[in-house]
Amino acid sequence: MKESKNLIKNTTIYALGDIVPRLLGFISFPILTRYLSPADYGIVNYVNTLTTFLLSLGFLCINTYYLVFYYRCENSIEQKKLLGNLSSFVILFNLLLVFLFLLFGDTFFGFLGSKISFYPYIVIGILTNFFNIFSILPSALYRLLENPLVLTLINISRGIITLILTLVLVIYFDYSALGVLFSALLVNFIYAFVFLYISREHIIWNLCFRQLKEVLLFSLPLVPGTLAYYVTTISDRILIDKYLNLNDLGIYSTAATLALILNIFSYGAYKAFEPYIFKKWGTDGFLNAFEKIRNGFVYVLQIGVLFLCVFSKEFFQIMSNAKFHSAYWYVPMIIIGVYSSSLSMLYGTIITAKAKTKINSLINITGASISISLNIFLLPRFGLIVAALVSSFSMSIMLLISMWYSQLKISHIRPLISLLILSISIYALVYLINIESLLYSIMFKSLLSAVVIIALSLTLSINPFKMINGLIKK
Repeated sequence: MKESKNLIKNTTIYALGDIVPRLLGFISFPILTRYLSPADYGIVNYVNTLTTFLLSLGFLCINTYYLVFYYRCENSIEQKKLLGNLSSFVILFNLLLVFLFLLFGDTFFGFLGSKISFYPYIVIGILTNFFNIFSILPSALYRLLENPLVLTLINISRGIITLILTLVLVIYFDYSALGVLFSALLVNFIYAFVFLYISREHIIWNLCFRQLKEVLLFSLPLVPGTLAYYVTTISDRILIDKYLNLNDLGIYSTAATLALILNIFSYGAYKAFEPYIFKKWGTDGFLNAFEKIRNGFVYVLQIGVLFLCVFSKEFFQIMSNAKFHSAYWYVPMIIIGVYSSSLSMLYGTIITAKAKTKINSLINITGASISISLNIFLLPRFGLIVAALVSSFSMSIMLLISMWYSQLKISHIRPLISLLILSISIYALVYLINIESLLYSIMFKSLLSAVVIIALSLTLSINPFKMINGLIKK
């Protein structure tokens, strides 16, 4: 019971650490859309997405090794040495990556057919990624210490500073897309030292090649699959940039930005679930505990999907310039993939716990192959709708394979029925029902959304009032 309460508490705090910075970002959304064109917004989103991929490339899945083997260290000294060794290697490896990208990056992105200038846009993204790597292992450390409050406060303060600096650079200095990218670079530079400071008492700096060999033997098999996963998530933007235009990239990126808010809830919860699953793996009652986690996770995700899709049109009408209003059409198509990838994290953790890391890699490579192949063939012919549907299709295939390979003997009937209810409701409310009055549209959709939530609660056997009351008490 105590562990369950701590899990709920930590999940809530982690989620706040993700939600608040994202909400701060959306405070700037209506302002930025007045100063950024769809092309500018597309450039920003492209670079930010690229930065996420580079972060994965630069870590070689070493953070997963840290989460798994931290508990296996004999004492606190060994834990500190492990963190110091991994940190030293990651910093040196990423310095090498920065050098190589600065040397060959312009040629490489020219080969991809990118319409976005390598200097200065992509260079800023490369440097931003380098300073961001300093946050990853300290964040994992505080997750393992079950002390999420420190991370939450840091993330919120980072979000506030980023918001203020972005608005100053974009509005006052008229830096447009460069202002958004420069603010991220400066903030990540500052907070690299913050993360070094908070981990100072938990780290012994060293470089042990014998241990690094063991680390890489564990983590390198994960790298192709992890990179393939990120290729799946970014290939749509790369190919839109290549085959369509920057305005299309901006509209698609705007829709993806709203759909990806779902990741706030999914990743916030997952950061608390992951060490808990590794810790409880193989114990009595694990299947029952996992099924409860899965059903609660599905419930929260589906409510998030419902509101993000149903009110996407009204959101863009209120919060953005008219140039971005058409983005709502693509939100439900994109969010299918976000929902699938969120659930895949849970099942992927089970596969990792079974030490079948190559399976995760093969699943991600399969998804990347599907996404790239279909986008190359269909995107030039049918436009943005293909990018949205192909991304979701590949993510859904990856989820189904992950569920099958996890081989958990639990029921999937209730989540499937609830998903069917959700899908029909969203299709009707987004694509079939069109109410001209903004106020009446919000009122009508709110009423029907409440009915859908009741149906989801009954289907998944979840009492939302009990869930909310439990969170308040924590």
